[in-house]
Amino acid sequence: MAEVERTRTAENHFIPRENRIFTLSLPKTSKATYWTSFEPTLRWGNQDTIWPLSKAALKATPTKRLVELAQSKKNHRDEELHVPEFEYSCGRESGIWEVNSIALKAGCSERVKYLARHKSAPPEYNPAKAQHEYSCGRCSPIWHVSEPAMRCGDRPRTASLATPKRLHPQYEPSRPIISIVTDGVKTYQATPRIESLATAKKKLDGPFRDPIWIVSKAAVQTSPSPRVMELAKSKRLVEGYQPSRSAIWRVTSGAKTAVASKRMTELATPIVRETMDHVQFDPDAFFVKENAKKAKASARVEELAQPIVRGSK
Repeated sequence: MAEVERTRTAENHFIPRENRIFTLSLPKTSKATYWTSFEPTLRWGNQDTIWPLSKAALKATPTKRLVELAQSKKNHRDEELHVPEFEYSCGRESGIWEVNSIALKAGCSERVKYLARHKSAPPEYNPAKAQHEYSCGRCSPIWHVSEPAMRCGDRPRTASLATPKRLHPQYEPSRPIISIVTDGVKTYQATPRIESLATAKKKLDGPFRDPIWIVSKAAVQTSPSPRVMELAKSKRLVEGYQPSRSAIWRVTSGAKTAVASKRMTELATPIVRETMDHVQFDPDAFFVKENAKKAKASARVEELAQPIVRGSK
């Protein structure tokens, strides 16, 4: 018998192909282990480069253009006019500027004097008036009534408006909690119907009917109608129904001895992607390629991209 083929797993262990199901049931491991196995490990906080520099790169002489680009940006700000950074920050204090001697001797124009005036109160403003009269918690102000108003008689319209609103003719006040029972109710005798309704319902203990009872001869000899026969039919399965597949099934000998094709092996190879520590240094990492921009979708992709048209409610 030929030697049993073996399969290499992510943990670099060799197991027989008979245990392929057990291998596939293992949890997926992190692909970062593949990267750390073949590529250098980077750490933040040091001056190490991503890739080791060659000796030729260390001994190379920069060009004139490279030296020009490496020059730092010139500071054109005058050091005497330097303003502290905290004065323009979120938590700055009020900066006190030094006033020029010429500004102290300058005179203002009429327009500046007009704009510098404070806002004056209106002529109707009374500073002696109590402020609480027009506030949220004000009390009812007492106004001075004039003599003509005291001697004026009321009009029919004013008298009608001053009349309080009457209750509805069918209004009934709330019934008191404690009601007085009349003498007629005390001497009243209930009718037999009321006595029967007032009798408590009797509940029997145990089953009310024997689970096995005798069927009458008429019920035994009766024939069901076509409608009853139709309702008595059990619900059938839908055409094309397939029962659930068992969770455990027998693996054929052909599947055990099968050899994966080159394409299957290529698809089973895990994709090793660069970590974000390296991708963030690639300026073209998140740009769409030119070939992808010029690509045309197939008829099948356009068919799948069409939105689902549902009927209006």
